Amino acid sequence: MNWPLFWLLLHIAAAIIAFGPTFVFPLMEPTLKSRPAGLGFAMLLSEKMERGLIIPVALTMAVSGTGLIVSEGLDFFRNRWLLAAIVLYVMAVCVALFNQVPATAKLVELTRTPGPPTAEILALLRRNKIGGMTLTVLLLTIIFLMVIKPGGLA
Repeated sequence: MNWPLFWLLLHIAAAIIAFGPTFVFPLMEPTLKSRPAGLGFAMLLSEKMERGLIIPVALTMAVSGTGLIVSEGLDFFRNRWLLAAIVLYVMAVCVALFNQVPATAKLVELTRTPGPPTAEILALLRRNKIGGMTLTVLLLTIIFLMVIKPGGLA
């Protein structure tokens, strides 16, 4: 079996499945501004996507990435692009787990009953937006590093 190809396909599939939906989140903001009554549903859907799809599949990328590194015999200390991508991945997982998930869970709780958004809700939405932008920059940087491999393979 061609293990490097297997791990690569698994890794790419996981990236598409985990991170593809995250590019939809920014589209929700303009819609919610014009229809704030949908905020509770949007937060519940966001939480389901985070906990049921994005986080679990993103975490599997550590396994597929390790399989790829081992099967290719890569030394990530000699491939600084790989080391940088791994560090950025760990940072992204931390932002997701320690900022996005708790903020979204709190938003689900606060938006259970309809009503105009409170100052606390608006602050949490801002926190989620900043976290989402941070994750987008991290993700795009990781993709750049994975595709371009600055410095080549060693």
